[in-house]
Amino acid sequence: MTKPAIKGGDTELIKVINRFNILDAVRRFEPLSRADIGKHTGLSRSTISGIVAGLLQEGLVCEEGVDGSAAATRGRPTNLLRLNPNAAFVVGAKLAMHQVIIVVTNLRAEPLAQLVLPIRPWRLGPEAIATLLDDGIRAVITRAGLMLDQIAGVGIGLPGFIDSEEGISYWSPILAADPIAVRFSDMLRQHLDLPVTLENDANLLALAERWFGHGQDVDNFVVILIDAGIGMGLFINGDLYRGHHHIGTEFGHSKIDRHGPRCRCGQNGCIEAFTADYAILREARKVMDMPPADDEAAVAAAVENVIRMARGGNEKLQEIFKNVGEILGLGIANLINILDPAKVILSGTNMHAMDLIGPSLHAAVAGSTLSVLKGRCEIILHDWNDEVWARGAASLVLEGLYRKPWSSAVGATIEITQQPNTTRVS
Repeated sequence: MTKPAIKGGDTELIKVINRFNILDAVRRFEPLSRADIGKHTGLSRSTISGIVAGLLQEGLVCEEGVDGSAAATRGRPTNLLRLNPNAAFVVGAKLAMHQVIIVVTNLRAEPLAQLVLPIRPWRLGPEAIATLLDDGIRAVITRAGLMLDQIAGVGIGLPGFIDSEEGISYWSPILAADPIAVRFSDMLRQHLDLPVTLENDANLLALAERWFGHGQDVDNFVVILIDAGIGMGLFINGDLYRGHHHIGTEFGHSKIDRHGPRCRCGQNGCIEAFTADYAILREARKVMDMPPADDEAAVAAAVENVIRMARGGNEKLQEIFKNVGEILGLGIANLINILDPAKVILSGTNMHAMDLIGPSLHAAVAGSTLSVLKGRCEIILHDWNDEVWARGAASLVLEGLYRKPWSSAVGATIEITQQPNTTRVS
């Protein structure tokens, strides 16, 4: 998970890190004893005892039952610890070109209620989207049987160049066609009077993998989003990496051919410009007549048709998907050579075309990975459902809550302070 960097002598910061690690261990491995926490975190018995006492007092964890293991029965029986799932509630929302998904979760990031709005938010503009989210968030909170003042914070995910530290979208196809800086966190906070965190949607997918998926057991992994665009989330040494300006890991906009096709970012030769939905349709139109596709639904339907025809034996269309796989494979091999991750996890709506893309992708990875690293990085295909994006946004908020004490009383006003790599508005 995302942990602040330690500065020498900063004991308060060390306490924040230790608190996070203990709560996260309880969430991941509950029920467990204090001794088990020590095994998972490497912290001393006295450090664990002090922090757990505070967590019990806040109501964030609770004791239940007795550790009946052989090791425990040889000494004094110890109580097992669990998270108190109703100690806090958060909201996560994912904005896509064709829909908005909003979910309310508890402290474990377990969904309590969900709302899917089948609309095209990119047609509305930032202020109208904020108004729409205001209404949707209030509705899903009511559906969960909660009140607005019981919500600790809101996480919002959308594609584009997002500065999560400042809550600014520098460019997103959802908010504006042209690169325009939008302080969307502040805009939505003014509607809800709640802390709001903005994040790139690929990072939400990486958080979801860390909290619920294939990233739970490793600290260094890459998530590549193969969708309408190409995104990436990156965990390094257990931290979600965003870069110095908090806009890093734009794998889709790394250049594979500077003389290549125009990308929607405005530059040429990006990986996305060869592999995203619009790139597939551009190449397909060179070999067959196709009607225009001027919105997300039409694009999705057109891509599905191209996939179906390629599977039906159209060799020219099969060659397009082979090239998509080769470009993605070369990019992934570069990531493996640079980062040496334990896993590369592929996800997104175009996963269903992996039978067409996969063979050339895996061949390109194998052929371009350094010999010393060949075969040592696990390539995983993980096709999530739509809900996971919003749960990832909720996890973003929960990460901040895991770090600092807050009132455990349901319905209390919860103060959230700014931590590195996240934006918290009190």
